[in-house]
Amino acid sequence: MILIVSGGVAPVLVTDGAGAWASGGHARASPARVAQAGGGQTSSVACGKTAPEVLAQTIGWVAQRIYTGELHSSETIKDRLQVETYLPLLHAVAKGNEAAIKAAVTSLVYSHTHIVRLRVLTRSKLLADVGGPYILAPLSGTLTLRGHTIGRYVMSVQDDVGYAKIETRFIGAPVVLRTGAKNVPIEDLLTPGPVKIPEHGPVTYKHVIYQAYSFEANRFPSGPLRISVLVPLPAGLAKQPCSVIKDSELGVVARRISGQLSLTPGNFQTYVDLVRTDTNGLLYMRADGRQLAGSTTPGPAKLPLHGTVRYHGGSYQVFSFQAPSSVGKVRIYSLFAE
Repeated sequence: MILIVSGGVAPVLVTDGAGAWASGGHARASPARVAQAGGGQTSSVACGKTAPEVLAQTIGWVAQRIYTGELHSSETIKDRLQVETYLPLLHAVAKGNEAAIKAAVTSLVYSHTHIVRLRVLTRSKLLADVGGPYILAPLSGTLTLRGHTIGRYVMSVQDDVGYAKIETRFIGAPVVLRTGAKNVPIEDLLTPGPVKIPEHGPVTYKHVIYQAYSFEANRFPSGPLRISVLVPLPAGLAKQPCSVIKDSELGVVARRISGQLSLTPGNFQTYVDLVRTDTNGLLYMRADGRQLAGSTTPGPAKLPLHGTVRYHGGSYQVFSFQAPSSVGKVRIYSLFAE
């Protein structure tokens, strides 16, 4: 499943005057000092040698949240419930009718749900396995009928290529998926990639220096899958304050996600919730002084274009940008706790 992409078109990166840099074919916005009149003042202490790790941790953390969302999202919960309550499947498993089991599993996978692969088993036997070949983020559960356990299932709502597309479009950094020392052979991956990728730290590939962020995931139906995000490093990164690097990058993620949507009043809140999930920031969409959608209602009374704002006893860094929508241009404010 590929979540919320529009026509398969990669977003155009707009830099809000902050400039842009490109490395290894992946353009990113350069961190900028986001202090303007009326918006507060950010720290001017340079991040120095820790800057590459701050950038990689920020981007890698979002990539990890995207993966975690495949396990715990509300849509995933609905899909699990659908499997566990699908009577044609439950009756077929209870009777041991393998043809009916496969038909029920096929129906679930191809019935416009988010399920991309589903297998059904008893303690001793695999009864059906339907779906694509390269799948991640498996979930397992039990099948019960009239209070009795009759089998179990393993399912997933995301394949490897779908995750790679989301990561590339929402974050913009190349990603490598490996099982042991073997690359997963799908598009949208950096292939073949460096021979060795550290969990965290610098790595050079085709004369480009990256900062790696790696984390452990799971492949279908079981077993480890290592996901590595390789973050190219812009010149002058060390001169930026660490907080600006982090907040600017999270703001760019919010902007890239908006570029994947045809924003309409019907999906404003969906967009807000998605950015909240992926960045853990507060998000507000406003036009002509009105709040169209937001992480809280009514949200801060006033928001600067950039800078800091006090809200509910906390201090937040603000990153804002304009985006087109079906009702005209809207301004989107991303708030990240300091």
